[in-house]
Amino acid sequence: MLKFYPDHVPARVPRVIGDMLVTLWVVAWALCGFAVYQIVEGLQAVADGITGTGRTLDAWIESFRNAVPRGIPGISSFLTGVADGLQRNSGDQLIGFGGQARETIDHLAIAFGLVTAVPPILIVGGTYLFWRWRDAREMGAALAFVSAAERSGRLEQAKAVLAYRAVAQLRFTELMKASSDPIGDLAAHQYEGLAAAMLKRAGLESFRLYDRGAARLSEPAAAAAAEIGDAGQEDHGHRRHSQRQVGRLGTGDEGR
Repeated sequence: MLKFYPDHVPARVPRVIGDMLVTLWVVAWALCGFAVYQIVEGLQAVADGITGTGRTLDAWIESFRNAVPRGIPGISSFLTGVADGLQRNSGDQLIGFGGQARETIDHLAIAFGLVTAVPPILIVGGTYLFWRWRDAREMGAALAFVSAAERSGRLEQAKAVLAYRAVAQLRFTELMKASSDPIGDLAAHQYEGLAAAMLKRAGLESFRLYDRGAARLSEPAAAAAAEIGDAGQEDHGHRRHSQRQVGRLGTGDEGR
């Protein structure tokens, strides 16, 4: 179970701000990497120039080939061979160099863009995501613990466990803020303050340990209240009976 944000609003705000800042960090460095990619891709103009030069030479050589007179023994074949050699060693080579340069520039643009963007994103974003995952996992485990205690009806035992963990794990400032006498609270089985402090440390509010079905008195408390009510009624009846006896005695004395 994962819980990404605490119940307590002041503890939730830093995480929301952190998520926003890390998102902006990732977007900013991704844009920087894309900008570097576009800058390197601008070198494609050089490759296009080389390719264009080769095609221009090929066009000139083709014009020369078309201008060679036909049917002249020795001369026609010689000039045609010269044109073919020029095309192979000048125009075609330049076109090949231009294509290779274009492919190399594409690879360099991708590499420089990734080198620019990936390290900052991985260092900051990866570290923050790992911490957020551990934090969400810890809060989710605490919520699962409380939910299990609520389902089993052992909230008091859960409070005791949390109180003992609070004494063992909280800093002394947090511990003394939760209770002025932590050891006395443990000895007196008063776990509410310490359990609430431990839940707050885990990102949960203390209301999660309240028994939602305990709005009315429990059976022992109700029986005790009934006994107190019956005792009060009996005491009131005894008082009225005593007053009547005193009144009768007073009447008898007057008659004498």
